[in-house]
Amino acid sequence: MSYAIVENDLITRILSGDLVAPEGAIAFDPALSSLPADRLGWDGETVIDVATLDVFFVGDDGRKYAVAAAGRQEVECSYDAELVKDAGVWRLVNAADELAALKASRIAVLTAACAEAIVSGYASAALGSEHQYPSKVTDQINMMGSVTDSLLPGQPVEWSTPFWCADEGGAWAFRAHTAEQIQTAGADGKLHVLTCQTKLGQLSAQVMAAASAEAVAAIVWEGE
Repeated sequence: MSYAIVENDLITRILSGDLVAPEGAIAFDPALSSLPADRLGWDGETVIDVATLDVFFVGDDGRKYAVAAAGRQEVECSYDAELVKDAGVWRLVNAADELAALKASRIAVLTAACAEAIVSGYASAALGSEHQYPSKVTDQINMMGSVTDSLLPGQPVEWSTPFWCADEGGAWAFRAHTAEQIQTAGADGKLHVLTCQTKLGQLSAQVMAAASAEAVAAIVWEGE
């Protein structure tokens, strides 16, 4: 035998087999017990297969009920239809909603790609030839500290500071930078961040202007 525990017009538990029914349990057709849990519902009298319904009563939380009650909105839909609350009224998700969701998802992906690009390092010719500088958060803080130190009044003419960077051959080392060189390296680092942020803004604008799912999917961060 199969039993259902019903609370607030919702089936909260299914029991099957040779057992003593708990108090308040409702017996139902064992054939229905083979259905997925989201296919079972309570119509106020018995357990039913909600896939047979084409009208539901939707609560404030978006749950679909087979029983009308105060605070529930009647909606023509299938049991597995996606709904959205628009201006306080539940309705079926439409193509515009799906496109908006795709746009939000794509912008999130682009934002993550931008963040990764910012901390992936940048090039600067502050030392006369191009070197690669790290740009993780700690590296950015260290660069800001070095630049600030170089600008302090009273620094000797021969002031310099070591900073971690790689030459054109890929050899990483702490290399001495004069005040002018560290300031140039810092400015190049800031430009790198601004370039990434500007690119994100441009791509995000393209996403928002896209008119189809295909157009949204085609907007990517280079190397993504």
